[in-house]
Amino acid sequence: MWLAELLHSQVPDSIMIEFGIFQVHWYGLLLVTGIVVGYWLTRSSWRRQGLPLKKLDELIIWLVVAGLLGARLLDVFIYEWWYFQKHLTEIFYIWQGGLAWHGSLLVGVIFLWWWSGREKFSFWQMLDTFAPGLALGQAVGRWGNYFNQELFGVPTSLPWGIPVAEINRPVEFIRANYFHPTFLYESIGLLLIAYLLWQVGKKIKIPGQTFAWYLVLTGLLRFVLEFLRVDEQNIFLGLRAGFWISGLTIILGLWYIHHQPNLKKVLKTAP
Repeated sequence: MWLAELLHSQVPDSIMIEFGIFQVHWYGLLLVTGIVVGYWLTRSSWRRQGLPLKKLDELIIWLVVAGLLGARLLDVFIYEWWYFQKHLTEIFYIWQGGLAWHGSLLVGVIFLWWWSGREKFSFWQMLDTFAPGLALGQAVGRWGNYFNQELFGVPTSLPWGIPVAEINRPVEFIRANYFHPTFLYESIGLLLIAYLLWQVGKKIKIPGQTFAWYLVLTGLLRFVLEFLRVDEQNIFLGLRAGFWISGLTIILGLWYIHHQPNLKKVLKTAP
């Protein structure tokens, strides 16, 4: 498989283009690309429901700003405070990576709740509308971790293992050459989730159900991958922060699904 061979043999450079002091980082490019493709799918979902596109164009800019702020704050204060408390100025260096998706989700949902109330839209309908696009945008954005050589997994001898520069390897794996591409596993999983949510969204009519399944499926995916990842995180009660946050999203999604007694009827009658 050409992709496996490429990943196995290439050590990526985080900088795509450089002209003097001007630099374009792969991480930033892929982040923007993820936002664009996520917006494209959300726009299709928005149109499918007959909602005014002008309102989406007004909303998306503020959601992006809120999401980036939440993603950075969660990464700094929950995942990597052990590092940033000694390097405070680097809190602003988002091109180096360090955007925690769950923080983006939390702040984005809070902002969407406020916006929906102000504009007289259904908050739960808004969440359902954004869910497939969120998963698709994440799938694309995850490739930024590859070019930054971060968030990889434990060493592996599998043919699709990725080489990691010695400076980026954990001390305990300094002699290992190839590592699990957890970014790739997550990207593939998120593509499948985006497809499932897009299809399910056509059938399930109960407000909030599509988003609830988004929480469950993405939470499960991240929870499983936490067993492979070797990046340093804050530890709470003996477990990595990623386990706790992923577990919480799963519980929230299942709680909402459980409290919708009509779900089984909807699934049975769906064509």
